[in-house]
Amino acid sequence: MHSYPLKKRIILPLLIAGVVLFGTGTYLVNNLEVRQKQHSVVQQAESLRLHLDSMLDSKAEVMEASLRFIAQDKRLVAALQTGDRKTLLALSAPIYERLRRQSNITHFYFHDAHRVNLLRTHQPARFGDLINRHTALGAEKSAAVFSGIELGPLGTFTLRSVLPVVNNGKLAGYLELGQEIDNLIQDASSMFNAELFMLVDKQHLVQHDWEAGMKMLGRAYDWNALTASVLMSQSLPDAPVSLLNQIGATQSHPDIQIRSDIDFQNQSYWAAIIPMNDAADHQVTTLVMLHDMTPLNAQSRADFILFTALFTAIGLGILGLFYLILVRIEKQMASSRKQLIDESQAREAMQNRFILELQDEHAKLHESEEKFEKISASAQDAIICMDNDGNISFWNAAAETIFGYTQQEALGKNLHQLIVPERFREAHLKSFPAFRETGRGAALGKTLELAGIRRDGTEFPVEIALSASLIAGKWNGIGVLRDISERKQAQHEIEQALHVQRVLDSILNISLPPLTLKEVLLKALDAVLSIPAFSIQDKGAIFLAIKGKQELEMVAQRNLPDALLQSCALLPFGRCLCGRAAATREIVFFNHLNEQHEIRHEGIQPHGHYCIPIMSDGQLLGVLNTYVDAGHISNKNETKVLKTVADTLAVVIERKLSEEKLQQMAHNDPLTGLPNRSLFHDRLEQGLSMAQRHQQELAVMFLDLDHFKEINDTFGHDMGDVLLKETANRLLACVRKSDTVARMGGDEFTVILTETTNTESIEHVAKNILNALMQPFELNGTTGNVGCSIGIALYPKHGKDSETLLKNADTAMYQAKVTRNTYRFYDDL
Repeated sequence: MHSYPLKKRIILPLLIAGVVLFGTGTYLVNNLEVRQKQHSVVQQAESLRLHLDSMLDSKAEVMEASLRFIAQDKRLVAALQTGDRKTLLALSAPIYERLRRQSNITHFYFHDAHRVNLLRTHQPARFGDLINRHTALGAEKSAAVFSGIELGPLGTFTLRSVLPVVNNGKLAGYLELGQEIDNLIQDASSMFNAELFMLVDKQHLVQHDWEAGMKMLGRAYDWNALTASVLMSQSLPDAPVSLLNQIGATQSHPDIQIRSDIDFQNQSYWAAIIPMNDAADHQVTTLVMLHDMTPLNAQSRADFILFTALFTAIGLGILGLFYLILVRIEKQMASSRKQLIDESQAREAMQNRFILELQDEHAKLHESEEKFEKISASAQDAIICMDNDGNISFWNAAAETIFGYTQQEALGKNLHQLIVPERFREAHLKSFPAFRETGRGAALGKTLELAGIRRDGTEFPVEIALSASLIAGKWNGIGVLRDISERKQAQHEIEQALHVQRVLDSILNISLPPLTLKEVLLKALDAVLSIPAFSIQDKGAIFLAIKGKQELEMVAQRNLPDALLQSCALLPFGRCLCGRAAATREIVFFNHLNEQHEIRHEGIQPHGHYCIPIMSDGQLLGVLNTYVDAGHISNKNETKVLKTVADTLAVVIERKLSEEKLQQMAHNDPLTGLPNRSLFHDRLEQGLSMAQRHQQELAVMFLDLDHFKEINDTFGHDMGDVLLKETANRLLACVRKSDTVARMGGDEFTVILTETTNTESIEHVAKNILNALMQPFELNGTTGNVGCSIGIALYPKHGKDSETLLKNADTAMYQAKVTRNTYRFYDDL
């Protein structure tokens, strides 16, 4: 009769406390999960926006560099200034085709000084309209290159760069390049493992024009599919229209918006709505990033069911244990009552002792209940209680798993000595006396990231929430710890990926300025060796494959000894590690010196190597060689990053080689390889400047082959070309390396003799040329003979500028033509 109230007073509060604790824990865990999901989606959306901005900036820089290079073509600039559309089309068509293949350029424009379109190289039939786009107006206003993305009348987005072209101090017009950016959506979707949709507000479009444009481009179109926007680009084959309407993306908000728990076709999604601005900084489009949360939600439900089952089992076990304890106490109390009634006054002392024991047991039970209520928390985290002496008084199963000590091993041990790293113990012990007295401390009531140490001695990061509790008149410490090693590792990998991306961007940007290939490779090598994420030493080299040979040439190096520079200057395929990488076209890695490391030198230290082939479309361009510490352990991520670096170097190398080829084509005669008329005039101006500065003489020779027409008519133009090539070789053999031999066109050649001292030396060169060209030419099994007539003009005697000297040398040459196979000075006329 009297035992029931005791059970009710103890078990019922325990049951209520358990329900409240379960509800509170469930609420907190759900809120934490929602915040983590939202933070993850926002971070992914920010990274996506930064990636798209970076890619647009990189493409804009490439187009700006291409515009500046194109603007150097004087013939093209002259045609633009005069409005010669036919010449513009002839000159720009091959440039556009090359840019389209190499850089995905889709638009190439020429506008006059009033922004009226002269030519669309990609659509020659359309011209004559006034260009009022923001990029064109920006270029006009700033008088400099202006780039940005713009929405076209068809609803497509184009990245545009416009360059004002100035000729002789006067605005000749504008050059413009454009590139469609739809492919960025597909690339970004693959990179970020999310579905992407680009929406354009209908207020920026005209329905009839948009539908006609989509039909022309072969795309699906439905103006009324979405309420306020139209779908321009997507990563899914079929757009979930109802899902996009459910998201309700709006362009009125300047920041990233998150839509959570969107149900569609039995799937649950979270969406990030990312606003995007055009070149005029107007928000004209919205990028919707769709992240499928269904697997994560399913896992969360499974974890919650498991947590509920465990919590219920533990709770029922604790209630059962308390019930048995209370039943036993009730029996003892009943027995005591019976003894008090039945026993005599003589046993009163024994009864008093029993009462005292019961009171002591009740106090211990109350202390145990108070401690349990304060340190109970989620079994997923370690829960540790420290008593007033700094010893561990509570140690749950999660603590056993995280730190490796069983409960029996941990209880009673000093907490600071057991799980705090040695370098932090002094600070912990210094603040402990104040905590014992007042229950206060700087870390109490906060969630901190600290370090713990496991039983095996390994150190790992933990997140800890500390609180203090007054139990039995003494301050006890309660800590809830979570192992955050995986989270830290994920953060490290993200930071590593961002740094590698910055290095790749740096390598690409290095190739944009007008530097030589060697200068670019040196800077690129410095960027590669600066990657802090791997154990790469600050030395290495870049080799280039020699065209037509099975050899590598060391072009760039850092911190290599002189002996190695001599041995590795030219390296056959298959020799040593770099040659093996070139021969196999596969990455070679060793973390020690072995028999395959064939090239050695005195004082060589133990080390390892990565030798990465630099490939492009199956063609070997070179090898990247980096040093690592001896014993270094390679991993897939490291190899993948270095392979990406090598692929980026391949892009840079191909770009610089193309630039050098274009430079060669612009300044050299394609048949003989000699400087052409343009480069000849540059060399002559340089020579005149040096001669004037140092008070020296200079000679210009104008040569015309005799009987060349008969050779062409007799043997054909192919043999005429062979004769011109051999003539170039013979002329080069008659002059110094400091002199210049150029082909002016047809069978006309010019020679610049610098630092001449007297006319006798000039006549000696002229005679050598006449003798060399009098020798028979081998032409397809037969021989042909030509001579030449040479006209000579001297600086400053016969003229002080290039135009006068060349004119007078030409006049002297025509006089020599009268007798042929001779030379004449201008003053001999």
